[in-house]
Parts: sequence; C-alpha cells; structure tokens
Amino acid sequence: MRGYVKKFPPCRGACPAHVNVQAYVCLIQMGKFREAVEVIRRDLPFPAICGRVCFSPCEDACSRINIDQSVAIRSLKRLVADIEREQGRVAVKPVPKKYDEKVAIIGAGPAGLAAAYELAKLGYPVTVFERMPELGGMMRYCIPDYRLEKFVVKNEIDYILGLGVEVKTGVEFGKDITVDSLKRDGYKAIFIAIGAQLSAKLNIPGEDLEGVIHAVDFLRSLALGKRLNIGETVAVIGGGNTAIDAARTAKRLGAKRVMILYRRSREEMPAHPWEVEMAEKDGVKFYFLVAPKRIIGEGGRVRAVECLRMRLSEPDETGRRRPIPIPFTEHQYEVDMVIPAIGQVVEISCLPPEIIGKNGLIEADPVTLETKIPGVFAGGDAVTGPASIIEAVGAGKRAALSIHRYLRGEAIEEERIEETTWVKDWSLLEKKERRYESPVEKPHLSFEEVRAYLERVQRAARFEAFRCLGCGPCAECLAGVDLCVKDKAIVDESKCVGCNLCVEICPFGAIVKNESGVAQVNEEICKGCGTCAARCPKEAITLENISTDKILSALSNALVVRVV
Repeated sequence: MRGYVKKFPPCRGACPAHVNVQAYVCLIQMGKFREAVEVIRRDLPFPAICGRVCFSPCEDACSRINIDQSVAIRSLKRLVADIEREQGRVAVKPVPKKYDEKVAIIGAGPAGLAAAYELAKLGYPVTVFERMPELGGMMRYCIPDYRLEKFVVKNEIDYILGLGVEVKTGVEFGKDITVDSLKRDGYKAIFIAIGAQLSAKLNIPGEDLEGVIHAVDFLRSLALGKRLNIGETVAVIGGGNTAIDAARTAKRLGAKRVMILYRRSREEMPAHPWEVEMAEKDGVKFYFLVAPKRIIGEGGRVRAVECLRMRLSEPDETGRRRPIPIPFTEHQYEVDMVIPAIGQVVEISCLPPEIIGKNGLIEADPVTLETKIPGVFAGGDAVTGPASIIEAVGAGKRAALSIHRYLRGEAIEEERIEETTWVKDWSLLEKKERRYESPVEKPHLSFEEVRAYLERVQRAARFEAFRCLGCGPCAECLAGVDLCVKDKAIVDESKCVGCNLCVEICPFGAIVKNESGVAQVNEEICKGCGTCAARCPKEAITLENISTDKILSALSNALVVRVV
C-alpha cells in the first residue's frame, strides 16, 4: 500500500506539508496565539517564513472562496508567529536521543532543514552539512529582504538547532565529503537536498560580457554583502518569481529604469499574478512577446540587448502556448545591466552518477524519495526542479519518515498520505486576489512600530479567523482534548423534537433522522466528541458516563462551535 487519502479539510489537503490549518485558525478564534504556533510547528518549522512568502495553496483550496473570498490563512500564520517572536518564545529544549543511528543531511535549505527537524523530534542524531557560511539556502540568499527579513530566517532556524541538530558549514558535497566518506564516518542514512543552485544559461552571444549577471548570482551576491554597479537601466530576462525579485531589487538599488523582457504573454507568466502587480507598483516595465537574440557590448561591457518579437502557437509540454520568433523583427534596448532569470538547474558534478537522471535532476522514488543507492534519499528542488518552500518542506517530511522506517527495518512505502497536486486554476487565484485587503496583513513598519501594531491587530485576526467555515471534521487542535472520549452519543427519543440541528452540526455525519423524524446515531461513525449534546436545545442527547453540563463547560472553555 503505497498511499492512502486521509480526509483532511481542503486547506490542509492542498498544503504539501499538510499543516493543520483548521486547528490553528480555530485557536486564533479563541485568542490562543501561542497554542496556534505550536500547532503549526507540528508540521512546519517555518511559520514566520511561510507566513510571508508561501504561495498559499491552502487559500486557493479554501471553501470560503465559493462564498466570497478565501480566509487570509497565510496572514494569520504570519501574525501568530510574529506575536510569539515579539513576546518571547519559550526556550527550546534539545530532544533526548532515542536512537544511535546517525543521519547526514546535505544542504541547509527548506527541504534539508525540514528533514533534520522531523528526525531530531524522533530522537535521531542529525548533522546538517552546508556549503555556504549561513543556513537557509534560497530562503537566506535568494529571497530579498523586502519580502523575507534575514532575522526572521535566523529565528526560525535557531528553533530547529535548539532541538539538538548539529551543523557543519563551509563543507562542499562532492569535494569535502561524499556518500562513501559519510558512510565510513558512521552515518547510516543520507538525505541529499542540495537544491537547484545554478542559473540556466541563455546561450546567446554576449552572455559573458561584464554587466551580465544571472538572477540567482545577483541576489546571492547582495545577500553576501557585495556591492554591485547596476547602472541606471536594467533588463531582466524571464517571467518567473525570481525574475520579479531581481527586478524589484534592482529598483531598490537605485536603477532609474527596470524592464522585464518575457517571450510569452502576461497570461503565460509563471510568476504569481500578485507579484507582477507589486512589481508594476514599484515602477518595473514589462515587455511581452520579446526574446533576446544577442547581448551587445562596448569596451567589454554591456551596452544593449537585441531582441526578436514573438508570436504564440499551440501549447507545448508545459501547457503554455509555444513562442515562435517573427523574422526580421530585431530591435534593441539600451541597458547598463542584463539579469537573465530563465530558471535554475542542479549542480550535478557533485553527485554520484548513478542517481542522476536524463533530465539533469536526481532520480528518486516519488513517494519514498529513495535513490538507487541504499540508505541514500533525495528531495526538494534537486529532484523536482525549482519549486516552492512549502513543497520543499513536504519533501523533507516525507524523506524523514522514509529514513526513520529504513533505519528501523520497516517497509518504507507503507501507509503514506497521498500528496495533493495543486493545479493552477487562474480563476480561483484571481478570486482570491480580489479578497479585501486583509486586516491582518502587516504593512511596512519600522522595527519600533511592530509591537504596537501586533497588539492592535489581534482583534482583527480573531475576526478574520471566524470567517473559517470549519468544513473539516474535528480540527485536532487539542483545545477540547477532554471531550475526546470513547463513549457514544445516546438519543432520548422522548425529548427529541426533530429540529435537525444535531444532524447539521455533527462533524462526522454520524446522526441522521429516522422515519419518525427522531435523531438516530450511527455508533460505528460516532466519535463521542459531544458537539451534538452541547448544542441540543432539548438536552435530548447525552454521552455515556459524561453529563451534558461537563460537555457544555468544556466546550465553552475550549471549543468554538460554528453553525454557518
């Protein structure tokens, strides 16, 4: 049995890390912000990071979108994480080592850190090896500060390290360490999560001129504190989120004119629509249906980029219409810097050849993430190609489970939750973006203003959380743990008036009306949660050995029962 479908609410099912959205939103309704963060961290070690830069598939799946607009799930996650940080996080205690088998993680990006997090919680001695001086991967080096502050990344990583994860930086895989050397050093399992760190090349004349710097190198250089002479006019080539980041960063560095050249139309851009809109607000100009033919230099430095106009034909393998060059449409844009941003590739020179696929990515089982080398697993961008932080976290969690089972001698592939593939439905995305401006979306504030803002916005956050329809069964938030009993609901037919309320509110669909109009409980489905007993206006429903008064008291102190 390689996989099974667990009945999650839509938001949780759409999340690659299966974060329990309904639970933490329920806790926010009650003002239990610290508890909400604890619930998030069961599945996700980066609540503040994902609260800022996640592409929020949970919101696209939110049932509320069919009524008006989706709940501001990502903003709520960011808010509770920021409140915890400002109020002071409870000190993290190292998890006692339960097992002796050492695990090596190659790469300290979101996939590697998520795997280390899960394995540390299980009690394994984990060591993370990272080539760069700081941990975080693309989160640390390629997402600009205006989107994701560096102190936020450090704060999240410190939590993981506090569990007892060992880190070795400045160590290059394939040079300083290899799979064989790690095994000789006693590591019983290895997870390769090196990401896609190299920029794809344009392969056109002039790409080696001074003033041409690829987007990943451009953003990484700035993160390392290097000063770049960008000039007054910058051309970014590409249509993804990295291209948008590079263009908006160039604007912030003082470029007077920044343009994005993209070979398809706006509708085919892989960048998120809201990112494109923000770039336009920053003053970035977009030129669609143009593709670079060559980069023209003068004195060894960029002077202009020559492009051809394009037309779109039938869709290609990506589902987007294929761009076709239009002959004799050459034209030039005078620029001081060119930033190609057409994608990222994996640095395969450091990898064992037997795990490299024909597509230049690591070959790994899509469910277990096991490679052809026993005890070696791989995940994240190195396996899928460039993706998102939350997808990398999901891969790290799957790898950790596989490694645990491998080391315990269990079947690796058994009892897996099937991943929910998120399909880009642009109509839903547009509907989500038409949502009113979230009252909990944090504006640009100085550090001193943050604390006052967080205090002021908490009421708005609870209101936003109450927009949740609670469309899943029990949220598993543990707020009503006292109600999780083995007893079944019992209906007193002499008191039942057939109002149908219990039928409507039962989160498990365990109550139906019989032919006489009286509520009837299916004992095989009933979980004994007490929701029906607490809401019955005639006290016609009780649980064995538990009084209605106790249920009502527990509900009023812990649970929020929504009737929509």
